[in-house]
Amino acid sequence: MPDQTKSAVPVWEVRNLTKRFAGIVANDSVSLVLERGKIHGLLGENGCGKSTLIKMLMGVFRPSGGEILRDGKPVTIPGPMAARAAGVAAVFQEFSLVPTLTVAENIWLGNLPGRRTRVDWQAMRDSATEVMSRLSVSIDPEAIVADLSVADQQLVEIAKAIATDASMLILDEPTTALGLEEIHELHRVLRGLAAQNKAVLYISHRLDEVEELVDCVTVLKDGRVVSTAAETEVSVEAFVAAMIGEVSNHYPKTVNTREDVLLEAHGLRTANRVRDVSFTVRAGEVFGLGGVLGSGRTEIARALFGVDPLLAGTISVAGEALRLRSPADAVAAGIALVPENRKSDGLFFNFQGQQNMSVAALSRLGSPLAMRLREETRLTHDLYDRLEVSASAKDRLVGLLSGGNQQKIVIGRWLFAGARVFLLDEPTQGIDVGARTAVYNLINELTAAGHAVVLISSDDNELLAMSDRIGIVSHGRLVDIRAAADVKKSDLVRASSSQEAAA
Repeated sequence: MPDQTKSAVPVWEVRNLTKRFAGIVANDSVSLVLERGKIHGLLGENGCGKSTLIKMLMGVFRPSGGEILRDGKPVTIPGPMAARAAGVAAVFQEFSLVPTLTVAENIWLGNLPGRRTRVDWQAMRDSATEVMSRLSVSIDPEAIVADLSVADQQLVEIAKAIATDASMLILDEPTTALGLEEIHELHRVLRGLAAQNKAVLYISHRLDEVEELVDCVTVLKDGRVVSTAAETEVSVEAFVAAMIGEVSNHYPKTVNTREDVLLEAHGLRTANRVRDVSFTVRAGEVFGLGGVLGSGRTEIARALFGVDPLLAGTISVAGEALRLRSPADAVAAGIALVPENRKSDGLFFNFQGQQNMSVAALSRLGSPLAMRLREETRLTHDLYDRLEVSASAKDRLVGLLSGGNQQKIVIGRWLFAGARVFLLDEPTQGIDVGARTAVYNLINELTAAGHAVVLISSDDNELLAMSDRIGIVSHGRLVDIRAAADVKKSDLVRASSSQEAAA
């Protein structure tokens, strides 16, 4: 842990900060203190006001009331450039890097060293190397950003932030696309920055990571602070209690496995890394796919959904062999895919939820020239109620909805289409604890109805708790299949990265 004997005056403080939008109070008298050398967690369900608070600190929004202080003195942050000059830097879930430029060029973009129209390229490379050394990481400053791993791109974003000598570093969902080892490396870097007297504000829906990393936590609910840093115990149970008001079973698993096999895959091989994969999933069963990021879990789902053509092997649903030439064939066979990236692969952002739900089964609504739109409204609104989609979301474009409501609409699409096999790839990624519980309850509902679920998750606790059996994936192969009760977190990492699996 960082040294606790820091200056009594916090480096940054928010006092009674309020933000109103056309009569809606997004932040209501929010106060928190960021101390030098501490990692401060900021938690809350989607829509609780975290994003609004960050945007006021970044100068995107002007506060309606309250004040922001640096080193005990009030400051005004009229815009993002002023925030940067004041020492505020942020790393968001979606990177702001230029992929065709080098690491050094990205770090110093907008502030290139040199005189007038001449850039001092050597000074830029040397400065980038020095910044990386402060992070204790070795990334070639001349490497093209597009050629880096997601984890290294994340570190370049952090290097950009500290290159300005920021005193406050905000990280918003920084581990969404990272594997376990990469998360550990990021946490090491953040602890190192805290040891250098930086104040870190850390936002994540992965509560176990927050518990492991932070020094203190503030919890927001409905735009207000419901649990201050002094009041909040650093534990997952305390986080959940503060966020949703009660401590319930965080993983409400029910067992619904039946005898009959619904999905069978035998000897699957694709050009996209899948190698000799065989398994079955029974009706009412959740079959988990575990393994490190890049192990081949998503590629197996792509093969089952007809995205990547089979070079060998067979897929059957309810005993009927399928010929999957495209995802349309998979949909017709009753296979559904909830993709890892719902924004790019799962939703039509120029449509409302109703059209997003019905798009995979328009034949239910008649011919293209005579669609029964009232029937579409009735059926999709029944799904809204069943999935507990927020009432305010029913008539809005999906791009304006929270991550939890977006995920429910993607799942609703396949319920509308009458799917029997559900491939869920990171179904709770980027959504809050309340929406996660709703997804878990929906999985239970699917299995109770006799559907088969293939669950892919980088959250090991989630995978272990919600699966009936788990197949461990490494290098595109299934290297082990066991009952979930017989699998430990260490087994997932050890088996999925074993040398034997790579052979």
